[in-house]
Amino acid sequence: MSQAVSFEVDTYQNNKWVLECVLDDKDMALSTAKRLYDSKRFPAVRVVQETYDEVSNSSRERVIFESTVADRDNRVSQQKKATVAKKQNVDRSERQPLRKRPKKVEPTKKSPSIWVMALWFVAILAVGTSALVYLRSL
Repeated sequence: MSQAVSFEVDTYQNNKWVLECVLDDKDMALSTAKRLYDSKRFPAVRVVQETYDEVSNSSRERVIFESTVADRDNRVSQQKKATVAKKQNVDRSERQPLRKRPKKVEPTKKSPSIWVMALWFVAILAVGTSALVYLRSL
C-alpha cells in the first residue's frame, strides 16, 4: 500500500484549531464533526483529509467539511424565512413595495417647574443672607 488516508476532526477554540480525534473512516469522521458542532460548544468544526504517500514520504491535506456559527445562523434564518413564506403564501414573482421605516419620536425634555426654580432661588438667597450676617458679626 503506497498511500494511507486518515481524517482529522478539528474544533476551533481560543482562536486556533485544536485536533479532537483522528479516524480512518470518512463517514465516522463526518458524523463526529457534525455531532460536535451540534453540541454548540465550538464556534467552528472541520474535517481534514490527510493522504500520506509512503513512496515519496509526503502528505497532502484538504478540508472536506467545515461548518461555522455563521453557517448555523444562516441555516436557521433560511428556515424561518421559508416558514414565514409558507404561512403568508407570498408570490415571489412580484416585487413587494418597500415599507418606510417609522420615524423615531424623540422624548421631549422637561424643563424644571416654576416651583422648583423658586425653591432654588429662596435657598440661594437664604445661604447668601446667612453668609452676610456671619461676616458682619466677625
